[in-house]
Amino acid sequence: MARTARDLITDALRTTGAIGAIETPEAEEIAHGLNELNNLVAQLDLDTLYPYVEVRTEGTITSGKKLYSIGTGADIDITRPNDLITFSIKYGGIYMPLTKETPRAFDNESKIISYGSIPSTFIYRTDFPNGTLEVYPEPQQPFDFIMTSNFKNLDFGLNDEILLPSGYYPLLQYNLAKLLLIHYPNPEKYALVAETAMEMLARVKRLNNKAGKLKNDFGGNGRGRGDIYSDTNLR
Repeated sequence: MARTARDLITDALRTTGAIGAIETPEAEEIAHGLNELNNLVAQLDLDTLYPYVEVRTEGTITSGKKLYSIGTGADIDITRPNDLITFSIKYGGIYMPLTKETPRAFDNESKIISYGSIPSTFIYRTDFPNGTLEVYPEPQQPFDFIMTSNFKNLDFGLNDEILLPSGYYPLLQYNLAKLLLIHYPNPEKYALVAETAMEMLARVKRLNNKAGKLKNDFGGNGRGRGDIYSDTNLR
């Protein structure tokens, strides 16, 4: 069952004990809870613990146009992405992925204006309020496209659905309750809620912090050994 920000705030208020299991919060409590929820989400995002939502979009790029605005009501009418992950155009009956370049790398390269060629590269500029997609070379015929983008809902409205991976709803519920308990003093309840909130936060951190592969940074010809005391390689 889809749950909204209003549902989450209500559950958090019940967790604090501020309202009973079948009580409905007052309008002022809901408004305050929404403000604290958005503050919580912003803090989680600072710690890179708030997940992206990936979206697959289909459309068409047109002949003679290389720049496309992306956002609500823009050329590509979707929520403004934080990033474009993939971009493929349909050519010869198959979808051909374009190479992604960063704006800085692309702008620092020498380019030849090539007519009649197929786009091979895409760049996403995180302009505001709309992002900007650039394809290169400029297409000289229309191409259907499929792109994958991601975005974050960092500012919930009361009736927005909480569309997050498994485990995030209780994380938000208990950490929001912890914030709300500052305004509903109850030391015994606060200690229990705070402990549960920390446990849920730790689980999400373990999920998001993937260990990388170990490697030998020694740049020599295979000879040498590591010194654990100086954190250097000895020849």
